Amino acid sequence: MIQRILLLISITLITSIQAQSIKELVEQAGDISTSTIPELQDVTLPDTLSALPAEIPAETTIELEPISPDTMEIKQYGYDYFSNRSTLILLDNLPAPSKYMLGPGDEIIITLWGETELREKATISRDGSIYLGNVGLVNLTGLSLEQARRELRVRFEKVYSTLRGGSSASTFMEVSLGTLKSINVHFLGEVNTPGVLSIHPFSTVTTALIQAGGVSVIGSLRDIRIIRDGETIASLDFYSYLQSGSRASDIRLVDNDIISVPIRKNSIQISGKIRKPGVFELLDDESLDDLIRFAGGLPNDAGTRVEINRILPLEYRQNQDDIITNIWIDLIGPTDTNLLDGDRITIHPLITSELTVHVEGTVKNPGSFALSSDMRVRDLLELSGGVFTSDHWMKVYPYRADLMRHDPYTARSKIIPIRLDKLKDGQEDQNLLLEEGDELIIYPVDINNYENIVRIHGDVRNPGEYSLAENMGLTDLILRAGGFNFSAYPAEVVINSIDPFNINSTTLSTEVKVKIEPDIFSSYPELGDRKLKHLDQVFVRKHPEFQIQRNIILEGEIRFPGTYALEKKDETLESVIERAGGFTDEAFIEGLRISRSEKRLILERKGGEKVDLDLPLRPADQIFVPKHVNTVEVLGEVNSPGLIQYHKGRDVKDYIEIAGGYTLDADRSSIAVYYANGESKNRLLMIDPAVREGSMIVVYKKPEELPLDKTTLVTDVTTIVIQSLSLLLVANRLIQ
Repeated sequence: MIQRILLLISITLITSIQAQSIKELVEQAGDISTSTIPELQDVTLPDTLSALPAEIPAETTIELEPISPDTMEIKQYGYDYFSNRSTLILLDNLPAPSKYMLGPGDEIIITLWGETELREKATISRDGSIYLGNVGLVNLTGLSLEQARRELRVRFEKVYSTLRGGSSASTFMEVSLGTLKSINVHFLGEVNTPGVLSIHPFSTVTTALIQAGGVSVIGSLRDIRIIRDGETIASLDFYSYLQSGSRASDIRLVDNDIISVPIRKNSIQISGKIRKPGVFELLDDESLDDLIRFAGGLPNDAGTRVEINRILPLEYRQNQDDIITNIWIDLIGPTDTNLLDGDRITIHPLITSELTVHVEGTVKNPGSFALSSDMRVRDLLELSGGVFTSDHWMKVYPYRADLMRHDPYTARSKIIPIRLDKLKDGQEDQNLLLEEGDELIIYPVDINNYENIVRIHGDVRNPGEYSLAENMGLTDLILRAGGFNFSAYPAEVVINSIDPFNINSTTLSTEVKVKIEPDIFSSYPELGDRKLKHLDQVFVRKHPEFQIQRNIILEGEIRFPGTYALEKKDETLESVIERAGGFTDEAFIEGLRISRSEKRLILERKGGEKVDLDLPLRPADQIFVPKHVNTVEVLGEVNSPGLIQYHKGRDVKDYIEIAGGYTLDADRSSIAVYYANGESKNRLLMIDPAVREGSMIVVYKKPEELPLDKTTLVTDVTTIVIQSLSLLLVANRLIQ
């Protein structure tokens, strides 16, 4: 029940666009009136179409297998019409065409109303007849629906006299079709599902091919043949339908028709500046013009030069090394160039070169502009927003603008000066005619002026560079810089002045120290009486006695860990720990770590045993006291490196034996012990350092030795002996 409800909902949701396309499909199938469509049916074809029933009942959903015609980036034209759909919309229960030929499997519905009421259904048997009560056996073989109506009326009038009399009859009769028979169509050649398939009786060639899964990409869309009773009755050029909607050859099929799809004659690709790039098939009498028409024509930015990349046919090949040729064709005028199988046509874009001029500098809208005929300097200035308006003219240097003119042949430029004030007054000799590549530069009014600046450094809120006003004084600059910081020393503000054009070996700059009252900004101050000059530098020092708390951090096994401020200079670690409540019971003092400037500070031992806590601390020191570890770690060239429980009295050898002893690569003379306080000691003359809790014993690897080359050794020894004998011989001769 739920499935039937869902089916009714899906039928109701068919869009008006689908309904309209269905009407057109049925109208083209025959003489069917679509003024009233009583019911729409969504029919989807199955994977194995030969498994269709002999009859297609109402409410049938036939699954269509989606088929991808091509995986190329440029698609084969036309094939996705058959494959880019998952369902096929068909009509059932529509008035059948008057010329529809009845056959076995068709259901006949006879209805009488008026004085006599009767409704009978009968299915045409294999011998072409139906049996009706009170009427008997009626043979409908080879009759159209209209002929069957007349035959049945004659037979029923013999039984029901009230049907006779024409307009005076008191009983009325209607003959209609119920469930329709399917028809068997043979699909031959390059179709995706060849064979004998049962399809809808109203099918045309195109709808039949959809039900058969479409045409294979190697099949032709230009010559789809329909064979009936051994003769070819029509040939469908599917391009005509896709291009212009012509369905003259898309005839309605009958039982035992044959659809034959031959192999396509050629595959010609067109790409580039074309509206619908793809791979097309051309007939023998079609040319490049037809190909461009099939591909949707050329856009406006397409060029007139066409490149044809062609693989020479076998009969034209002289050798196997030169089989590809490129042909260039001009599209100006009609093009009747014949194309060959495998041709690849590329439509190149239109090559344009736009003439431009450029304006930059003190204009509202700088940039490049298209150069028009008779364009002059004033025209370019107006395009850039204008410079002669009252709000902008005051920003422009009026006495000079430069027109840079470039020579494309010599790559040189020349300057053409322009007086903007004269151009503003209308002197046309300044309104020069522009040429391609001209560049107009407009200068600012302050091109010959320099901004006076001063700088302030040190203990103010916003140090930096400031523009110097004509009457700016020292206190005015400090106010601009946000005022003094809390740590500033206003009793000695330094002003450093310089004369950049009068520097000699004895004088680089002059310095003046000024005292400023700290409460000067507590009331409304007047302008500063100490006036500043261009390039002056002001230094506000930090108060020499200004200090804040010097904090250190205690963490770990301390009774009250946290941040502490040093109470006096050189306060010791021991003093701070006492103020923090001392160590906890689990504190491992030996492993105490002090970090200073991100480096570990090693505590020395006091009396050779305990670490010395009498260490002066510094601000930002971080102290961490760990818990007792009660272990010793053995690493390096031992067989079982790891942690070993600490026992007082054990030495290095004991811990190495517990760790599995030395490996073959161990250097027994190179052993180091690293202590928890950061110290380290090495084995010296086979005497091991003491081991304490938290220590780390490292056994190092033997240094790598180069293998002895006997041949090299013998050669070196022989050389030394020969050289020694030679020296002795020379010495003996000298003595003699």
